Amino acid sequence: MSSPSAPSAEAAAAAEEENPAAAGGGGRKRDREDALEEQLKRTKTTVCAAARHLVCAITRELPIDPVTAEDGFIYEEREISEWIRKKQADEDTVTSPTTNAEMGTKLLPAVQVRNNIRDLVENGVIDGELAEHWKEAMGAKEMVEKTKKNAEEGDVDAMYILGLWYENGSFGLVQNVEEAYKWFKKAADLKDTRGMALAGWCIANGVGVRKSLSHGMMLLTLASERGSDVACYFLGEWHRDGTTGLPKDKKEAIYWYKRAADGSCSVRHLMKEGLEMAKAKLEALEANE
Repeated sequence: MSSPSAPSAEAAAAAEEENPAAAGGGGRKRDREDALEEQLKRTKTTVCAAARHLVCAITRELPIDPVTAEDGFIYEEREISEWIRKKQADEDTVTSPTTNAEMGTKLLPAVQVRNNIRDLVENGVIDGELAEHWKEAMGAKEMVEKTKKNAEEGDVDAMYILGLWYENGSFGLVQNVEEAYKWFKKAADLKDTRGMALAGWCIANGVGVRKSLSHGMMLLTLASERGSDVACYFLGEWHRDGTTGLPKDKKEAIYWYKRAADGSCSVRHLMKEGLEMAKAKLEALEANE
């Protein structure tokens, strides 16, 4: 049995907190906490240094879809695939972007590396610009995957947007005019005016699909009648230059540029730069009348 005069455990802990120097234990506790914090800092520094070996040698970023090439290094799949494609097109052999030595073309998915990168970033072990750029790229990938899913389920807005992304190589997608046309045409088949305009342009110019002036012109004209400012802009271009089977006609060019530029179209999907170009070309034609 404890002596009535002996302090309880709670009282001793309270006294230690109030006067740690006298108790002695509080100082030791802080020392342990400081040592642990220092150890964690050293561990994080070591892990961050090791994480540099996970960086793609081409992009100098943490890969979203890491693969291991035959040179033994980790790369972003899209980047190393494009590297190999260009090497095969321009040279007799494929060389490593890291060692410059000849290498094969086989790529293996680095699933464990991908999982490790995700864990290290999400737990804050890897931070700074590397982590921020990885998070941005991962966000873009997830957005593209969601948009693809919506497009495949019949969402015409998603189809049109996906076509634009493939056309421009946006959000981590490799530029692919065939894929761009495919999604524009799918939207057009569902009577989307924007899809009609861009599918028509692709067909008339043979971009991503076999060229057909009559078919392309038919779709583009239909899109212009349905209020597409993009279709009006293209018709202005073709009448100004006398291309894609249309006669060179300044008055027709002015008419279509004006429709594209004056905001009267009901379907406005012309980008800011395109709108400014339409206005500038319209002014130039009107000045020379």
